[in-house]
Amino acid sequence: MVKQKTRLTVILNIIYFIILVLLVLYTLFPIIWSLGNSFRTDDSKIFRYVSPLSIYTFIPKNFSLNSYKSLFTRWQFLRPLINSLIVSLSTIILGFVVNGLAGFAFAKYNFKGKNILFSFFLFSFMIPFEMIAIPLYKTVGHMGLLNTRMALILPMISNGMIVFLYSQFFRDIPSALIDSAVIDGAGTLKIFFELITPLSKPVIISASLMTFIQQWDAFLWPLVAASEKKYKVVQVAISEFTGEEKVEWGIILAATIIAIAIPICFLVPLQKYYIQGISSTGLKE
Repeated sequence: MVKQKTRLTVILNIIYFIILVLLVLYTLFPIIWSLGNSFRTDDSKIFRYVSPLSIYTFIPKNFSLNSYKSLFTRWQFLRPLINSLIVSLSTIILGFVVNGLAGFAFAKYNFKGKNILFSFFLFSFMIPFEMIAIPLYKTVGHMGLLNTRMALILPMISNGMIVFLYSQFFRDIPSALIDSAVIDGAGTLKIFFELITPLSKPVIISASLMTFIQQWDAFLWPLVAASEKKYKVVQVAISEFTGEEKVEWGIILAATIIAIAIPICFLVPLQKYYIQGISSTGLKE
């Protein structure tokens, strides 16, 4: 009986493993296909092996870096990459100060209207961006920030979801530590940056990764707020590879692979802290 149960468990584990592998392959199918076809010598060969499926659907017979070379020479793709990195990293730094302090205030201080204000923060990240795009555009325009990097950074610094993330994490930090720092004469900023911040590495990394991905994948707002060529970001630049008469498929696939690879370079080494930060804030299932 025990042997039968053990054998059944092994069979179920094998089936479970096979299902997981199939799901992973299904999820990675577009990325693997894009990666392989970005190395083809000619755009006309990209769809030649799509049907029926074969090894040549994913692996070109002749490898070529022409698409990648053209991407950085003819299309000057390095500038959008730099713009996206500057915008994303600047938003992370400024967002940590603004959202972190807001989350700290909501978690550890009592003030009039606290619950109502916190409810507004929670409500804010449920509103689709398309609903506020036009008034936001007019506001940024009146401030004279259109077609600047600040137009891409400033509106995205404050984030209700990130404030909630910080607030939930800070609630678990013992108030006795803060009280001791106050007795020693430390001010709010000193307590936050010298006491709270070193204890909050997981949530800071989680919030930073969420902010980075949000800014890196942004398309609509950068498209309308910074239309000048020198301020274009990655997603807007990729959309311009599709012309009225010709679609640069090799260029599009090469740019897409690069746009995917950069966030992965941050996510993979920091995923442990990301998961720890999410699970420590009450957002886990």
